[in-house]
Amino acid sequence: MRTLDALFIRACEHFPRKNYVTFPHDSRPTHVRYHQALALVNARAACLRYSYGIDVGSRVALIGPKSPEQIWLILACWRIGAVAVPVSETLGDLEMGFVIRDSTPSLIIADNTVNDVVRRNAGDVPIIGYEEMTWSSSALSEASLTAEIGEDSLAAVIYTSGSTGMPKGVMLTHKNLFVNAASALEVVRIGSGDAIMSLLPYWHSFALLVEVVAASMAGARVIVAKDKRDFRQNLRLYRPTIILLVPRIVETLFAGVRKRLKGAGGKRTIADKAIENASKLFRGEDGAKGGLICTVLHRVVYDPLVFREVRKVFGGRLRFFISGGAPLNLEHEHFFRCIGLPVYQGYGLTETSPVVSTNHPDVHRLGSCGKLLPWLRQVNGGGVAFLCNDGTLRNDGPGELLVKGDCVMKGYWRHRDESAKTLSGGWLHTGDVGHLDVDGFLYIEGRNSNMLALSGGEKVHPEYVEGVLRSCPFVAEAMLIGDGCKNVYACINVNTEAAKGHTGKRLLAEIRKQVQAQTEGLAPYQRPRDILILPDFTTEDGTLTPTLKVRRYRVWEKYGDRIVSFLRDNGVEIGTAKGH
Repeated sequence: MRTLDALFIRACEHFPRKNYVTFPHDSRPTHVRYHQALALVNARAACLRYSYGIDVGSRVALIGPKSPEQIWLILACWRIGAVAVPVSETLGDLEMGFVIRDSTPSLIIADNTVNDVVRRNAGDVPIIGYEEMTWSSSALSEASLTAEIGEDSLAAVIYTSGSTGMPKGVMLTHKNLFVNAASALEVVRIGSGDAIMSLLPYWHSFALLVEVVAASMAGARVIVAKDKRDFRQNLRLYRPTIILLVPRIVETLFAGVRKRLKGAGGKRTIADKAIENASKLFRGEDGAKGGLICTVLHRVVYDPLVFREVRKVFGGRLRFFISGGAPLNLEHEHFFRCIGLPVYQGYGLTETSPVVSTNHPDVHRLGSCGKLLPWLRQVNGGGVAFLCNDGTLRNDGPGELLVKGDCVMKGYWRHRDESAKTLSGGWLHTGDVGHLDVDGFLYIEGRNSNMLALSGGEKVHPEYVEGVLRSCPFVAEAMLIGDGCKNVYACINVNTEAAKGHTGKRLLAEIRKQVQAQTEGLAPYQRPRDILILPDFTTEDGTLTPTLKVRRYRVWEKYGDRIVSFLRDNGVEIGTAKGH
């Protein structure tokens, strides 16, 4: 049973009366049970097949904000053997047009909020809105809809965020996603009593894997908030047990919790003491507890007075967060652990369906990406190696991470040359540099393509330093530069809310002070020599990808003159820095 349709039908047979999806309707949570979900999926599958001629292998593009309707449509595609192509609704004309042309869908189903941009770029591809689809009133049997496909059939094409150019469509099979979900559930305890929530869209492979595939495999419930505001305001109402997020959302939550604690009046001193005490209690990677006094203070005084109130904001049932997509700031990881809401960092990429490793409640280590999932074990046909600078392969690194196994993509849609470069010698070349420690925990230092080589011979992976910079109160986003220079420098966006009342030279001086304090523990060559304040990076102007990663080449295209002028003011005569 390795087709995703067979998996979903099995879930509906095993958990027919359990709630599968919860979403807001008329300001109240509405629940759809598994057996009800099957009826919704069958109706949409019949509509796609008999009204629009969608057949095995046909690609269906789904464009719009995250919604329960997208879950039914993705599952409906799998019912009839079609290929789901979820597309970011935030793409501009250039990328939207490219993705539609490249994926050659037979049909586009678009939310009415994105009709204009979709119609401008759809060409001759037919477009329908969710509300235009007509459901068959006749009872169609599952047998009449079920397609004869195998586990190696294509299930989805997920377009990468295109941080270095136009996005590429990653081809994921039914087996890819099935094995990844089963492997993740083998180590992360998720069951039928869990309620999973996130803001991540279904064109983000992590959300697709966990919420659409793994949730039904475990009989868990999925909560789909209406939007960011609904997510923030109604956590108490939804009461999730697991929240999926990315580091940018962790940063936002961290700032919100700290602000809440600051606003606690006389409790501010208590909150500081509570965090300090918890830090002592949980210090040490093995989780060894502190002294008896710290334990008693935490359990009897600080947790009931401070941390329990914070946990109530998240609904009171939250077990943990899982974060992926970018490096997690160690300070944020430690903070949430102290307040009893741990954030477990994982690592993966779309090309691996996506999860490669993760921390979880039973096995975790601060600062790491956790241990490798079972699909990478040799006994399961998998493997891991690190490609060193001298061209040799090592089992533990450091070097570029290479993986192989059942979760590795089929290739890039219509891009055989790129597939050949990435899938070489039986290995998927991830492009990420890292190592395994003696206990098997994975650490990722950054991407090979982003590495800065300084004139003194030092190599700097900017991602880690940028994460440290974003922990500065006045810094919203950061991009490290300095390839070929003696020192590194930082281009930053200002957190305008936090920096309210600071302008001009006063603002610059305060940010420099914060950067100096936050980077004190870094190696001298990792500390920015100076900073340049740039206008906010946004998805609209292309300086941020839809997954909120900085497009370095686009920042250089847009602000290159200012960056070069800034470097010259610092005594650097260079016009060929990375990305320029």
